[in-house]
Amino acid sequence: MFIFRSETPNDYAAVEFMTREAFWNKYQPGCEEHYLLHILRGDDAVVTELCDVCEMDGEIVGHICYTRSTVVSDTGASFPVLTFGPVSVRPDMQGKGLGSQLIRATMARASEMGFAGVVITGSPAYYHRFGFRPASDFSILYEDGSSFPELMAAELGEGHLHGVSGRIRFAPAFAQIKEEDVLAFDVQFPKKERLRLAGQLR
Repeated sequence: MFIFRSETPNDYAAVEFMTREAFWNKYQPGCEEHYLLHILRGDDAVVTELCDVCEMDGEIVGHICYTRSTVVSDTGASFPVLTFGPVSVRPDMQGKGLGSQLIRATMARASEMGFAGVVITGSPAYYHRFGFRPASDFSILYEDGSSFPELMAAELGEGHLHGVSGRIRFAPAFAQIKEEDVLAFDVQFPKKERLRLAGQLR
């Protein structure tokens, strides 16, 4: 039986371990998503009310994290939005819809809380089902002014992103990940081989 609930500080270590398992060698040799969660602990950018876990038999098998982001226009005007990620599901539990349930439930709650939209980077083939479209449809560009299919946005209400335009600025922690810090953090986890695999992004 799966239980979906809010994340608590008592879950942090288990969430980081599970996230490491979920992303290991997926996008790069090893992974950094578990370290990102670690450095986000206590960060004001984190929306703790939207960070949920999925639990089965007392073990964490799924997790989603939300942070505050901002769309900044050429004039310097800023518009608050949300970003979620990483979204993690334990490898042996993937394909059961747990990630989808975490995303749908938290996006619905974000809408009820009055947030206007969510901007993420990810696979269009997967995230379109949740209402995500190219961010360029909303005149939202990446931090460097570029646009690409993996940069997506979803409104949390009809027209809520109308009139928004500019470059997305994610929480500063996303740009503070250094390989040497990830390697040092990884020492506390069981040793795993970092592999260069086909299809990795970097």
